[in-house]
Amino acid sequence: MMRSRRIFLAASAVAAASSAIPLRGSADVSGFDLAAFQARAREPFRHRQAFASPLVADGAVLGFMLNSLDAYETGFGAGAGTLHAAAVLYRTGVALALDDDAWRTFGIADVIRRAGDRVTTTADGGNPFVNGPEARRIADLQSRLASFFVCRNALNDMARRCSTSLDVLQAHFLPGMMMVPAGVAAINALQEEHFTLFVASA
Repeated sequence: MMRSRRIFLAASAVAAASSAIPLRGSADVSGFDLAAFQARAREPFRHRQAFASPLVADGAVLGFMLNSLDAYETGFGAGAGTLHAAAVLYRTGVALALDDDAWRTFGIADVIRRAGDRVTTTADGGNPFVNGPEARRIADLQSRLASFFVCRNALNDMARRCSTSLDVLQAHFLPGMMMVPAGVAAINALQEEHFTLFVASA
């Protein structure tokens, strides 16, 4: 009895002490709407596929999403609107979520290239996946019910590279983009909702 009480008191002291220590590297959840994320992930699609996109890679993730949407719609005969294609943008891939004005103002294409990623720019310096070839336009994928989740940690790193703030870059989100605290956690959360995973890194 006395031994159990000592163990309980010791465990309580450890718990109290550890609660006072901030967790390093923990994701900031401000601005994250968990209920909206879960609602989107749980929408009743027959098929679910998550696309992890750590790079812009000339819009590779958008091409892969398009291929899957087309394949399910026609090749597998499942029909339109049966696949939920969900991209999780992290590392330099978060640049895909930003509008033309951000790309021009902050020289996003140069930031991407300096990070060792690749992107082919448009003449006006805007986001090439907003007004570029129709097959690679983000809005066209969204019209086919695709989702885009943006890693807050990676966006914060992009803001640092652009000498601006996270809030400023978030204000330049394209319509329909949803911020998540960490891309790696969002990928896992989608898999727990029965999304299969494809890593779109090239």
